[in-house]
Amino acid sequence: MRYEDAVASAPAGSERFRPADLARLGRASMRRLLAPGPSAPPLDDVAAALAGDPPTLLAIASSLQLARGERLLRLSRRRWPPAEREAAARRVVRGAFWYLAYELESALWDRLARAERIAPALLADLPADGARVLEVAAGGGRLTAELAPRAAGLVAIEPCGPLRALLSRRLPGVAVAAGTGLELPVRAGWADLVTSCATFGPHPPLGGDGVVAELERCCRPGGTVAVVSAEEPAWWQERGYDLRTYPEPPVQLDPDVEAFFGPAHPPSQLLYKRLAT
Repeated sequence: MRYEDAVASAPAGSERFRPADLARLGRASMRRLLAPGPSAPPLDDVAAALAGDPPTLLAIASSLQLARGERLLRLSRRRWPPAEREAAARRVVRGAFWYLAYELESALWDRLARAERIAPALLADLPADGARVLEVAAGGGRLTAELAPRAAGLVAIEPCGPLRALLSRRLPGVAVAAGTGLELPVRAGWADLVTSCATFGPHPPLGGDGVVAELERCCRPGGTVAVVSAEEPAWWQERGYDLRTYPEPPVQLDPDVEAFFGPAHPPSQLLYKRLAT
């Protein structure tokens, strides 16, 4: 999702965060979030939002590539009017909401994911029976739990440490590893099925053609790459993916989860591509 779209559509839970929460992310997470790209908060916004907080600015700048970190510190020395600082602070927490929620409110995120059941007919269409399955950005295991009993082998990749630990406890028979969609710790052609749920879209740094290439690298010739409820389906279709839409299953969110994330959107779209042999 583009930064400006994320700012415009962020739910009420964004009010729980402050710009300083960026520094609560691990160094690798901060670098991913702030890497140049349409979905990243602009450095001008980060600098203005944190202009009165030098320790946090320094912590964030030190996690970035040298030139980018130095630019952030230079921007922070501007005389930002209070109104601009306040507006930038609001944009930053709204624009980074889904990333902050994923990394810093992982238990609440997991409750949302478990309540938003994946459409049963969609699950049935995933070619997981007897297959070697690679799931990317597995979270707490919403999709993993459905695929593990069917697969001959399953590797789940998850970048968030708390969710990775939760997934390992919940499904001890599944191989769980750290990684991102841009750099997966799996050899080329290993998987019969590569899949991910509600994670990737067209916009770097957290999506884009680099992610698509990495998903397809890990899939064998003749295998299937299948992404569930990805952003902007038309972008995937332009890259050879077919789209199927399924009836949404009923969802009942706990009031505190709905107050934080907004209305439920259970995964009900499948974009899939069978690789050439």
